[in-house]
This record gives sequence, structure tokens and C-alpha cells, in this order.
Amino acid sequence: MITVPCNFCEFSSSSSRSRYGCISEEESLDEAAVLRKEVEKLRLLIKRMNGKDECASFTELTELISHLRSVQCIVLSQQEKVKIEEVERLRNENKEAEAEAGRARRGVLVPCNSTIGSSKESQEKQSHGSPLLRMKRNFERRNAESFQSEFDRLWLLNERMNGRKLQGMTSIDLAYLHSNISCALVALMGQTSGPRMEQMAMQHQEVPISRLAERKRCSSTPLQFRLLLVSRKLRRFHY
Repeated sequence: MITVPCNFCEFSSSSSRSRYGCISEEESLDEAAVLRKEVEKLRLLIKRMNGKDECASFTELTELISHLRSVQCIVLSQQEKVKIEEVERLRNENKEAEAEAGRARRGVLVPCNSTIGSSKESQEKQSHGSPLLRMKRNFERRNAESFQSEFDRLWLLNERMNGRKLQGMTSIDLAYLHSNISCALVALMGQTSGPRMEQMAMQHQEVPISRLAERKRCSSTPLQFRLLLVSRKLRRFHY
């Protein structure tokens, strides 16, 4: 049986064809393999960027440290900008609330967008539940996520760790990203000084061992001297 492709399959890209279901099983397997490789690449990139890749060279580590420091400045600048916008937005909402209160005192009841928005936000917060419940949901979602959703999540994280795609983030999100970059910098700097620290630790271990050997040698000397005296006395007794 010959499958006749539709016009869309003939003249469209593979990604568009897969979206409309006009894709063969072999192409689907190829796309899944490519997606898996891309996810593995992103995992390695993020692992290296967080100072958890033991195969990174010293040059790569220093370049990453320099890059993340510049990204940290970008994130901090964006965080300050968003804070100013949030303060201004809150000030406008307070003005609207005061105006609504004044109209209510005059007997004019007009629904205020800020109160409606605040009520919606409170309902959303209640629906999200406690922080522990949110952590549990995120954990379960990550365990159940597909390669496509994992790719999207890791791609966005990689973009933000490189100082891109910061629009739309709140000041809290930016502060969390800034903290992650700071932790990554600490880990990377620890990697660069790792061999030196190991060498110093080995030297500190060798000093107590040498001192212990010296103490044993000194403590064994009186015993040998006593044995020598006893042997001399025995010789005199026999003579």
C-alpha cells in the first residue's frame, strides 16, 4: 500500500509536519533521537556552568568564571530595574485604591481593577498551596516530564544563565537566578583551586604522620637501652 502524502507534507518542514501528524514512524524516531541528544547537551552545559563537570580544563573554568561574573552584573541590573517598576506599579495601585475609597464615601461604587486583581492573586496563591506542596508538585512534574518539556526547561535555564530571556521575570525570580549564579561561581572557583587545596591537605596529613613516627622512635629508644643494660648484666653474671 502506497501512502500518498498531502500537500502540506510535500512542501513543509519536518517540524511542521510532525505538528500536523503528517510524519512517518522513522522520522519520528529520528526526531526523538535528536531531541534526546539536545537534552544531553543542555544537561552537560548546565552541569559545567554550575561547576560540577570534573572534565573541564583550567582555561574553560576561568572563561566560565569571567562570563558568569558579567552575567551576574546583567541580572543585578535587570533586578534593580524590575524592582523600580514593581514599586511604581504598587504606588499606582494604592492611588487607585484611595480613589475608590473616596468614591465609596461619596456614595459612588465603582469596581476597581486593583481590588479585583488582588483578589485573583490571593485566590491563585491559595490554590498554589504551601511552599512544600509546590516543591512536591515541581518534583513530580520533573519526574513525569517528557524530553520536549525537559528540553524547553533546560533551554530557558541555559538562556537565563547566559543573561538572556530575562524579560517577564519578577524581582524574586531574578534574585533567585542571581543566587544560583553566585553558587555556580563559588563552585567554579573551588574547582580552579582544587588541586592546590588537595596538595595542601596532603602536606597537612604528612606532618602528623612524621611527628608520630618521631615519637615512636624516641619512645622506643629507652626500651632498647634497657635491653642493652640487661644483656650486659647477664654477660657479667655468666663470667
